[in-house]
Amino acid sequence: MANDLSSPALSENGTIDAQDADKIQLKYPEPSTGSQFKEFIKTVIRFSGDLSSLTCPAFFLNGLSLLEYGTYWGDHPQSFTAIPAATEPQERMLEVARWFMSTLWGSYASRCTNGLNEKKPYNPVLGEQFFCKLGDVDCICEQVSHHPPISAFYLEDEKTGISLNGHCGQKSKFKGTTIRVDQVGRATLYLKKWDEQYVLDFPVLNIKGFLTAASYIDLSGTCTIACTNGATTVMEFLPKPWFGGESNCIKGSVSYGGKEYYTLSGRWSHKSYYSISGDSAKHLLFDADAEPMAERVTAPLEQQHQYETHRLWGPVTEALKVKNYTVANAEKSKIEELQRQLKKQREATNEVWKPTLFQFLEDSDKGDQYVARNTQLKDLMIGHHDLDNGAWTYSKSLHQRGN
Repeated sequence: MANDLSSPALSENGTIDAQDADKIQLKYPEPSTGSQFKEFIKTVIRFSGDLSSLTCPAFFLNGLSLLEYGTYWGDHPQSFTAIPAATEPQERMLEVARWFMSTLWGSYASRCTNGLNEKKPYNPVLGEQFFCKLGDVDCICEQVSHHPPISAFYLEDEKTGISLNGHCGQKSKFKGTTIRVDQVGRATLYLKKWDEQYVLDFPVLNIKGFLTAASYIDLSGTCTIACTNGATTVMEFLPKPWFGGESNCIKGSVSYGGKEYYTLSGRWSHKSYYSISGDSAKHLLFDADAEPMAERVTAPLEQQHQYETHRLWGPVTEALKVKNYTVANAEKSKIEELQRQLKKQREATNEVWKPTLFQFLEDSDKGDQYVARNTQLKDLMIGHHDLDNGAWTYSKSLHQRGN
């Protein structure tokens, strides 16, 4: 059933007044939650800070922890592990662009297809961890900060000599009728065979349709992938025009040594293409419709520790599956209350909490070659980005282990 919005009036700065939230004619999939959803909309509209600090009612949760989103970088492990096989620098960069494109559908579209709508993930608790296998790729995630929320992730295939370190936080604000999410952080790809590093940043997320409970993500901004070999990819995300035109379009280029080798085009949510410079013929880069996401293989629940994602949030997720929002809210509150108690205990004893799997490498540490390269590449990013002043890095990362 379609969701309708009766066009509440916009103020002079393009926002909706909280009192106008009542003008929304909501046809929410769960009728019993309609009044709660309207109250939640009012809270969002009134809120002036980072929306990530808001407590979200259970009926608007998607049953996933935000920490698990780090696994989307390995959605298509064959694209990830194929990168080191390319022999020329510009070809490797094209393969990196192909892999990056393969991560986007899962990250930003998979949860709002086939009649589903984008909903809010669980806010990971401090120290929460997630482990899985994606084909031949190992994935490790840890929540390294709660205020502000920051998730660190690591992917590796030791056999092909490739790894990815990254971290991501979110700064969310309600603007007009859209929630804008600026993603804070970066990811560093390492190829052991070529002793290369690639640094990439993240697009801006625009969550649209929120006011009608039919949310979806539209990407905007420019992403850069810069490599120590001198190759770069610049990719621009084009939001859907107000009138006509396709959604989720991209355009970009792959360059090396001051020369553009490939141009990029298409739709990140469907098919994307590359063209060899000087040739108008298009070649398939990635087809999101034809490539299924890899299965996340995890340990049995009984073998997981207390702070592993599926064991921690399991009772909430099971309640959401049967739409028992009363139980889901109660189980969610238990988790949140325990975290508040643990925080008070640390404050009382002046304990400084530290992650167990990741360490923060500050850009100012010029004595570390890995860090120095990251800092050098960070300076090549195009556009305005919040790349942080360092990088969360897995303590047993491939680049630290030698030959």
